Amino acid sequence: MTYDLPSSSTDTTRIAIVGAGSSGLAQLEQLLEVWARDEVKTKLEVVVYEAREDVGGVWLADEEQPKPHRLAKVSNSSGPMQVFSYPPATQNPSPMYEGLRTNLPNDLMSFRGFKFPEGTATFPDRDAIEKYLQAFAAHYNLLPYIRFNTRVQRLYLTPNPSAKSRKWTVESSTAPYTEEKVEEFDHVSVTNGHYSDGWIPDVEGLASFPGQIIHSRFYRSAIDFVGQRILVVGSYASGGDISRLIAGLNIDKYHPSGEPINGHPVDKFTEVYVSSSGPNPFAASLDGPWAPFITYRPLIDRIDEEGRIHFHPSKGEGEEKRDDTPLEGIDTIIFATGYNFYLPFCKDTDAPWNGKKLMTERVKDGERDGGDEWEIGGLKGLGMKGLDELLLFLEGDRSVAFPQLIYQCVPFPLAQVQARLTSLLWAGLLPSFPAHPTPPPNPTNPFSIPSAPATASQPFDNADPTANSKPHRKVVLHRQELVFGAPYEWTYSEYLMDLMREADERAGRETEDHWKRVEPWRRERREQTDLRKKTLGY
Repeated sequence: MTYDLPSSSTDTTRIAIVGAGSSGLAQLEQLLEVWARDEVKTKLEVVVYEAREDVGGVWLADEEQPKPHRLAKVSNSSGPMQVFSYPPATQNPSPMYEGLRTNLPNDLMSFRGFKFPEGTATFPDRDAIEKYLQAFAAHYNLLPYIRFNTRVQRLYLTPNPSAKSRKWTVESSTAPYTEEKVEEFDHVSVTNGHYSDGWIPDVEGLASFPGQIIHSRFYRSAIDFVGQRILVVGSYASGGDISRLIAGLNIDKYHPSGEPINGHPVDKFTEVYVSSSGPNPFAASLDGPWAPFITYRPLIDRIDEEGRIHFHPSKGEGEEKRDDTPLEGIDTIIFATGYNFYLPFCKDTDAPWNGKKLMTERVKDGERDGGDEWEIGGLKGLGMKGLDELLLFLEGDRSVAFPQLIYQCVPFPLAQVQARLTSLLWAGLLPSFPAHPTPPPNPTNPFSIPSAPATASQPFDNADPTANSKPHRKVVLHRQELVFGAPYEWTYSEYLMDLMREADERAGRETEDHWKRVEPWRRERREQTDLRKKTLGY
């Protein structure tokens, strides 16, 4: 069954947005713009729930503050004991860290119609992005609609089995979290971000490792690891950054052998090892001054009772063959292994989540001891299914949207396109919107199948991506059709733009050029894959 959108016969449309990061701000700005049109006949009431004290999502951080974290070890009947890394109760630190710079140039990152200030570094630091998002919120007068320090603890369908159109109930709590507020909405946009629940792989013996275990979410600064033997697991994005930054502590102070230079103390030499599946464009470059201080190993196999870390046999040849002998004396393992999609407020006992298995996992008892235990029962997983053909709405129900689930894309402008489509649809300005849109397939992703309705509901374990006989990267196997990359992100964006054009045509309004097609300069900029290396040196 496909449910209709809520009726516009009432004079008010109520919309909830979960999160005031970049996607949430884009959603709010587009809703306000669309509802300012004369042809929209209802009044808009919109509430943005933001768990932290300001806008910005992951970009809101203080690198000077420590990041306390807890570790839970939970028995697993089907494998080794699982390890979970999470913050203490009521704390929500950003995964950002000292020395971070964006992977994308600021002009490419920018929202349509709102540029970064003159003088912004080509590849900005975290603070510049946070200030940009704050300026965006101020420019469009978004702050009055946002409830800060307010977390959504439950989101479910309002019980009303006789209604064809349906409403959503949001249960929220504002610091100090002593009371709950229950409200009802016609639509919900879930924009809570994807960098809070760090994924740590199951490794035999990890739970008994005698040293420190952290997920990269809780990495703050290289200085915290001076003089240690460090193993970074993962070499993509954050893993490449973290290994480079920690190894950089040794530059001009030590030889790669650990011998001090200019009288530096012997015990401050920092050894850095990286365990990964192989080279990738985001790993710490092999020609920088930090490179001699990084030793690469294959993937971890197990950790024995003495704390020795054993690796899978190296499959490389020549220069790519890695030393796979066990490591001893490691002080800290940093898992830069990515994040789960995470919806702690979508409980597996509530409708519709109990009938639509969006994710493969839930937060189980024991996973949040000393943390936010209200999250138990929430949905999580490395992949997400049960979405519509656009990978935007819940399958069969366009009253709830999940913008910017897409992986390996330019996030701000893509979220803005999805937010505009969602806003126009919810305002009733796209009456010819197809029941089953058919976006072009992604030729670089074997899980992108033209018969979209079947794909959206196909379980991961039954997928049969036969279009490519080469082994698929792990991110593709986990995220499946949500992995876009260029140029497909532009193809997808322009398909959504075509769907949206009806709203302007019916009103006799000229569509702005940047809502007709992706600007050519964005395509050209995206193709400059060596720009970061030329600009930053890594």
